Amino acid sequence: MVQERRTIRHDALGEVVSEKYNEAIAELHELYYDIRSQAEDTAYGYFHGGDPRNFSPDPECSTEAEREAHRVACAEWNAGKREPLPGPHEALPNGQGWITRSGFGLGVNTMTDEQASDWAERLSRILDRIESDEP
Repeated sequence: MVQERRTIRHDALGEVVSEKYNEAIAELHELYYDIRSQAEDTAYGYFHGGDPRNFSPDPECSTEAEREAHRVACAEWNAGKREPLPGPHEALPNGQGWITRSGFGLGVNTMTDEQASDWAERLSRILDRIESDEP
């Protein structure tokens, strides 16, 4: 569980500035934690496609060859070869279904909502500025 940050603002004499201020800061913290928790989700299964760095092969449900293929795909992506990889489903030639293929075995996919992640980061910076003792 995430540790809650709560600030009670005091003036130069040590008096509480405003209960409304403190309530507003607490609500902003709640909003930050809600948005941050919704910005990323995980799912277990085959690689969904796209950026291979968003997948982590399960060592108990993937072979050494699959883990090596994943390592190579991540290294290529980091080196600038950023062609999104296909997902595990390939349509049958007759169009009557699909075949599941997985080059990385089973594992954990991480999906990130970039907009929600950006909002959470912005809220965090705002709260840091508000709560900073510096002007």
